[in-house]
Amino acid sequence: MRLVGHAVQAERRLRPAAAAALLLLIAVAGCGSDDGGATAGDDGRTDSVVDISGTDPVGPKVAGSVAALVTCSDWKGADEDERLATIGDIRKQLAPQDSGIKIPELTDDEAEEVFDNACEIESSDGFRLYKLYAQAVGFVTLKREIEADEGDK
Repeated sequence: MRLVGHAVQAERRLRPAAAAALLLLIAVAGCGSDDGGATAGDDGRTDSVVDISGTDPVGPKVAGSVAALVTCSDWKGADEDERLATIGDIRKQLAPQDSGIKIPELTDDEAEEVFDNACEIESSDGFRLYKLYAQAVGFVTLKREIEADEGDK
């Protein structure tokens, strides 16, 4: 009886995680287009440069960063420069350059598309953007390989 109770509790905890993973997969699957936008270099970053110096990211700051608390609600109310500054802040917090660990990073366009797709859901105002970013990073290498294969056809 006790094992059954634990199994039911585990299943209840996994349902929201599975739903979040499915939502992220849908958001990432919608990424990419053939609209002739900026091209990505070998490191996946776009070749175009947008100057956002002096622009503050959106959301409440904790220890000088908005990464931990910025939500879809903040994202929806931001202009383009604030969105780019927010992406840069999240990227900086989740992929520090001096950590010695090499993880892929989302380009500005990839991150913006993930956030736009996730935040267009009616009940998304409380979604934390850093969580969406971190989960999307897990799929970005695969996404890029699929897009490269489709480009070869």
